[in-house]
Amino acid sequence: MISLKAWAKVNIGLKILGKREDGFHNIETTMTTINLADIIQFEKTEAGISLDAPSLDLPVAENLCYRAAKLFFKRFEIKQGVHMKLIKNIPVGGGLGGGSSDAACVLKGLAQLFGLSASYEELFVLSKELGSDVPFFLKGGAAYVRGRGDELKYFKLPRMSLVIYYPGYPISTKWAYEEYDRMALTPQPEMNRIIEEPEQKKKKKRIDFKIQNDFEKVVFNKHPDLLDIKAQLLAAGAFLISLSGSGSCLFTVVDEGIRKKVIKFLDGIGAKYFEVKTIDF
Repeated sequence: MISLKAWAKVNIGLKILGKREDGFHNIETTMTTINLADIIQFEKTEAGISLDAPSLDLPVAENLCYRAAKLFFKRFEIKQGVHMKLIKNIPVGGGLGGGSSDAACVLKGLAQLFGLSASYEELFVLSKELGSDVPFFLKGGAAYVRGRGDELKYFKLPRMSLVIYYPGYPISTKWAYEEYDRMALTPQPEMNRIIEEPEQKKKKKRIDFKIQNDFEKVVFNKHPDLLDIKAQLLAAGAFLISLSGSGSCLFTVVDEGIRKKVIKFLDGIGAKYFEVKTIDF
């Protein structure tokens, strides 16, 4: 049996460049892995694919781990079987890439389990069939990402400390893209002011680093509690706060002084949060 970690990610900015002919969207973002991870255990069996994911209320056949294993078995003509156990630590629907990271981890884990010298290029082709974020997780680290998520330029990013706020509910990426397309057809000046004004009020005696995530207008419109938390984190002393992916998680970059202020605020409202660092490979 082997056990591997599937690392989460955050998006440092995200621009939606338009809808593609294949129905997906072209994006522009920077992704970086963080030291929050799911754990996947792999054990050989005589035949078939089985998955134990006790914390997920999802049919096995729809789970990305199962789909990745099925794709891998078909591509490499595996005659034996595997049993996988998924231990979830990354919030589902939080914009931290848990499902995509799990899928990439399965591709790499099965290659290791069955002693196959599968190339990065071979796994990359499979990863593109599983989801837009999956190719990034084959390597992890930090990358400038374009296209569907399959145009990757990796680079070294200085290590950063982050605090991630999780509101306790998921947000569907499919819904977020559909709502973004709908809102893009109708100007939303009122929403622009709602988002910008709380941030403007915090700019009196410090420098703010503004990063753009196009999903924020959509998500904050549906979940104004997230906008409220962002405004209150700014008031608590944070200076860089953003939605990760399509949410629902917000992250803020911290130094030790800001970390204490942010944690004091989040503890005060009984929030669920993670203290993490970016990681490279």
